[in-house]
Amino acid sequence: MNRSPFILLLVLLFSCSQPKVFSENPLDYISDTTIIEIDRKTEPFTRAIQLLDEKLYWWNSDRETIGVFDLKSKKLINTIKLEREGPNGMGRPLGFFVHTPDSIYIPTMVYEVKLLNGSGKIIGNFDFNQLSPLGMTLTSMTRYSNMFFEFDDQLIAQLSTLGMIQSMDLNESILEQYPPLLSLDYATGKISTLPQTVTNSVIEHNNKLTFSGTKANSSILLLHTFSDILYEIIPKTPKVKEHVLKTNSINNYSNEYFLRDKNSYSIEDNMRALYKNSENFGLAFDSHRQLLYRFGWPGEEIPQNTDAMQFSATPPLFVISIYDGSDFSLIKEFTLPRNTYLAHHYFVDEKGLNLFPMHPDNPEFNEDEMVIHTFDFSGLKQGLED
Repeated sequence: MNRSPFILLLVLLFSCSQPKVFSENPLDYISDTTIIEIDRKTEPFTRAIQLLDEKLYWWNSDRETIGVFDLKSKKLINTIKLEREGPNGMGRPLGFFVHTPDSIYIPTMVYEVKLLNGSGKIIGNFDFNQLSPLGMTLTSMTRYSNMFFEFDDQLIAQLSTLGMIQSMDLNESILEQYPPLLSLDYATGKISTLPQTVTNSVIEHNNKLTFSGTKANSSILLLHTFSDILYEIIPKTPKVKEHVLKTNSINNYSNEYFLRDKNSYSIEDNMRALYKNSENFGLAFDSHRQLLYRFGWPGEEIPQNTDAMQFSATPPLFVISIYDGSDFSLIKEFTLPRNTYLAHHYFVDEKGLNLFPMHPDNPEFNEDEMVIHTFDFSGLKQGLED
């Protein structure tokens, strides 16, 4: 009697019944590496990047330019000059957002959003001063996921007015008074406030109300910087859903920094108190894989011989928490290797999540190269579904 088919069936049944084991090393999920030669005209560290049609836009704030890199040819193909003074001047830019290669929106310190063409010439201007009663400006930066983004033919921006209010003064009335999102309608050019407001759950944490934002499939997601509260906003309806993101790593929140008398300490001491505890660095939605990526700081003591301000710009590590994009259930968390990746540099494309191993303390860091690691985490979700 030939037992081979029967034994093979048993092996298959046994293997299918065993839970899949996934690597705990995040570097095992790197699927691609891109290296682009750069020169001194490109700053290795930036606060704003954006991918559009396989072109990577890179803000060089000190050089007052936006570099445009073609990821296919791996070359710099354009440099857009941002003039501060003169007939084409915009004052101090606070990031950028590219709608099309010939329509680039630049928020500025004078409560305006300038519209530039691909040559850097101003072709439009939008004033939001009347919508900022406490004098907060708009920014469009990858840092803390505060980039503008598009939703239903609108440009959406965060107005961080709530972050200006002392924690002891926050109440439900204040939350209703200051909605967190503004909208620029492409068709009419009108800037208005979106009506949705956050709930009073965030007040219980007694700290600063700032948020990381990203666009999901049919909603806007806002993650409180100093808690696990995630708001899901659908612009055309008044509905706001509140979620709590599970995490096993970003769970050391504290209001110690926000309640201390900061005037009694140096800036460095205050920064050390802040980074002693957890904080959310950003949020990105992967529409190709229906995954939500959360970037977080677990909290740790900053050594006394460390420049606290430099630590803020380039933290030594961060955690990636990966959630199912349909119900925001936690799938997996990884702590990135220390002093390797830049915490505020990321973009998503059809290949996966892209990070930059260009930390200044990385021994392999080369200031003449832009290096991009593509991480494909799609197998984690598929493994749960199998």
